[in-house]
Amino acid sequence: MTGMLRWTDYLDAEGVRLSMVAKDRMGVVQELAGLMAARAHVSPRELATHLLAREQLGSTATMGGVAVPHCRVAGVPRIVTCVGLHRQGVDFGDADQGRVHIFVGMVSPPDTAGLHLNVLARIGALLRNARLREALLTAPSTAALRALLLCVEETHVSQGSEPVQARGV
Repeated sequence: MTGMLRWTDYLDAEGVRLSMVAKDRMGVVQELAGLMAARAHVSPRELATHLLAREQLGSTATMGGVAVPHCRVAGVPRIVTCVGLHRQGVDFGDADQGRVHIFVGMVSPPDTAGLHLNVLARIGALLRNARLREALLTAPSTAALRALLLCVEETHVSQGSEPVQARGV
């Protein structure tokens, strides 16, 4: 499966929110859970509880204004991800990491540990690209954001390397 793994295979249009409204970590997690719950066949409340439990182990916020709250939950049929953009940003992790503007939520079945980690690694590799992060934050529509990710990820997969410039990104 290496070389063919794509984060976008687990990201549907319904899983994209261009303008998150949450004001704090709890609200962000609840909003992400709401984006994934129906596709994950789990209630938003249960999913938020699992995501928050994972955050208690250590913030999933990284440098560059990105956080990737994730968890594994029994009964989830396949990996589900979502993307939420927050224009003002939210304090989500350590204060020295600044405000988070790009949130990627992910939930997986318990028996997919290797795939779960591989998808997380792919998300991290793509979002290390500052030009991509800037382009995502200015995407004019859900379709445009998803198309941008598809394009950049296709380049990444075909080159087997870090994301490279694709259509101005």
